[in-house]
Amino acid sequence: MQKAIDGNSQVHISVQFLIKSMIGLSMLIAAYYNIQMKFASLDRNIGDLEDKVTVLTASVEGMEQEHIKELEETVQEQKSLLQKIGFKK
Repeated sequence: MQKAIDGNSQVHISVQFLIKSMIGLSMLIAAYYNIQMKFASLDRNIGDLEDKVTVLTASVEGMEQEHIKELEETVQEQKSLLQKIGFKK
C-alpha cells in the first residue's frame, strides 16, 4: 500500500533534473524577452511608417495643387488662343 503524504515525507530531486529545469526556464525567459524586443521594434517601425505616410500625403497634396494650377493656366491659354483664331467667343 502507498503511504499518505505527511510532514515527514521527503522529496528527492536529482541534480540533473534541477539543471535541466533551470536551463528550460532560462530558455523561456530569453524567448519572452526576444518576443518583447521584436514587438517593440515592430511598433517603432510602424510609427516611422505612419510618419512617412503623413509626409508623403502632404507632399502629394502640394503636387496636386500645383498640377491643378498648371491645368487651369493651360485652359486659360487655350481659351485665349481659341478666341484669337475666332473659334470661341
